[in-house]
Amino acid sequence: MPIVFSPAGLGDADRIAALHADSWRRHYRGAYADAYLDGDLLTDRLAAWSSRLADPAGTRTIVAERDGDLLGFVHVVFDADPRWGSLVDNLHVAHPDHRAGIGTELMRHAARAVLAEAGTPALYLWVLQQNTRAQAFYRAAGGSQVETGVAAAPGGDPALLNGTPAKFRMSWPDATRLLERDGQDG
Repeated sequence: MPIVFSPAGLGDADRIAALHADSWRRHYRGAYADAYLDGDLLTDRLAAWSSRLADPAGTRTIVAERDGDLLGFVHVVFDADPRWGSLVDNLHVAHPDHRAGIGTELMRHAARAVLAEAGTPALYLWVLQQNTRAQAFYRAAGGSQVETGVAAAPGGDPALLNGTPAKFRMSWPDATRLLERDGQDG
């Protein structure tokens, strides 16, 4: 069966939340508190995604699915920053489907959305310092590390972090570059 990429709707909130929670548990351990990751993370993510998908103004969420199974998603916030452009706020691929080209294609869909909807072609995202695999993927996709910051605490609660985990801003000054590259999928 082919992979289908389409805009997400409110009915996708459950599946997106489940994939998001699984991805955080796999890749954010050490940065986020174990109690948070091992707790009711699914309910937390479901609330976030239900809200985002109920009011999608200024954003686009694209899902990748095959035969009804969610393989990945990307969420873009248009013109989130006057300097850096639109924010890829989330990009997650189901663990069994890593390195199958899904992340690359989701980034291309994000780029197309930015080029069609945003005021500037610039695109950026934040990646945890500890997530070296994702960093390699973004570099292969033409992103440049331009800044270091401290990861924001989930829900603004610093108790949900382990210390002050670092994050890197990855930037694409022109999202068109994402459409021209043959990056590797992460």
